[in-house]
Amino acid sequence: MADQVKCLYCGANVPADSSHCPGCGAVSHFQRKGYRAGARRRFLVWLLLLTIFSIFMAFWLPR
Repeated sequence: MADQVKCLYCGANVPADSSHCPGCGAVSHFQRKGYRAGARRRFLVWLLLLTIFSIFMAFWLPR
């Protein structure tokens, strides 16, 4: 049985070798290539850095 990945749009299980989602018809070629791998972690790191920078600037800049 082929590996399964979750569709980014509808959440259905999609065979890794499928070219589209059987649930919603979305193209799934990017899911196999791993473009999403680590995306959530990178987003959280950037969000945390932006938050820290914003708080620092709010206290450092003159009012």
